Amino acid sequence: MPIQIIWGNDTKSCENEIEKIINSNISKQWESCNLSKLDGSDENQVFKALEEMQNAPFGDGSRVILLKNNPIFNIKNDKFADKFESSTQNIPDTTFLILFCANKPDARMKTTKFLKKLINSNKAFESSYILPDIWDYESQVRYVEEISRNLNINLDKNTAQAIIESIGTESTKLDNELRKALLYLSAKKKNLLTVKDIELIFFEQQSNIFKIIDSLIEKKISQSLNDINNLIKQGEPPLRLIAGLISQIRIHTIVLLLGDENDLSKISQLAGITNPKRIFFIRKKIKNCDPKFLINLMIKLLDIEFFLKRGNKPINVFTENLASLT
Repeated sequence: MPIQIIWGNDTKSCENEIEKIINSNISKQWESCNLSKLDGSDENQVFKALEEMQNAPFGDGSRVILLKNNPIFNIKNDKFADKFESSTQNIPDTTFLILFCANKPDARMKTTKFLKKLINSNKAFESSYILPDIWDYESQVRYVEEISRNLNINLDKNTAQAIIESIGTESTKLDNELRKALLYLSAKKKNLLTVKDIELIFFEQQSNIFKIIDSLIEKKISQSLNDINNLIKQGEPPLRLIAGLISQIRIHTIVLLLGDENDLSKISQLAGITNPKRIFFIRKKIKNCDPKFLINLMIKLLDIEFFLKRGNKPINVFTENLASLT
């Protein structure tokens, strides 16, 4: 009765663990029959998952039922509790139930207490993946070093710190950018990632994006459009560019709207800022900025993202939407 409980805010690591379970247990030939991916935000899909967990697989391999946004251990629902408890009595040995949620199971819940009994009897297994706290710099460094080791990337002295300063520790972004670094090392036939490499791989693009951000905040729209045009001509993917701009303007907008808030940790958490000290620099930059302008700018950037995904010509989309801000 393999029940797998996976939780934590390290989304990428959670997803990797889920994929590992799926790939190691499901026969590719029978995947369409034996893999169910359901959403716990929908009550009906919760019950469907608990029903399907009692079914044996078709053909070779095992059966896997994945329930994302699992509410069973965090939301009080007697129907969930009764169904979960009764269903666990009839799980075939070759059926896996994966219950995934960002939140830790609530120890006060009836279902969580029942889960502990399953874990103690080796009928369920719990895995957690937690990102280091924004104030715990040493843990952030260890986290970056661990992710790098998992990708077979050797880090030179102070390289982990340079990575944090450059791209932060958000798991999906960190994984994507380190894979880029891995390709760079392969092309250079190197086996050690240095601070200088980080500057070459990440800083140039980020400095260009921050330059555009500064121009937009200062309402220098023509300058920002010129820099955007140059970046795209240099081969910068428009969707990656707009994602970076949206992320940064979102941060600046949140910091501006929370101008009276003194709890830097709270602001950092809401804005997704890795280093709370950065808030002081952002506040200085936006102290004369109109909140309505930043909100309108955010709307324009989201419109640009929408039109880019529809296949429209990037230069035209940026120009048509940003020019109206002047």
